[in-house]
Amino acid sequence: MIKSADKKEEWITIAQAVERMPITVSKSTVRRWIEEGKHGIVAGKFGGRLVIRADTLPDITDALD
Repeated sequence: MIKSADKKEEWITIAQAVERMPITVSKSTVRRWIEEGKHGIVAGKFGGRLVIRADTLPDITDALD
């Protein structure tokens, strides 16, 4: 988990995102959602790793679309 010093945003790895999802999804599904721009997930690279802003993870109703 990475927290931005100025905005207190929490950035998490794909694996952490999968663990926090309210439904079972694979890491490749989350990566595909990011690539396709689905569900408003905000992601970026940090130290060569893809990370996601935790507060942009979809809720269960978004994820089922």
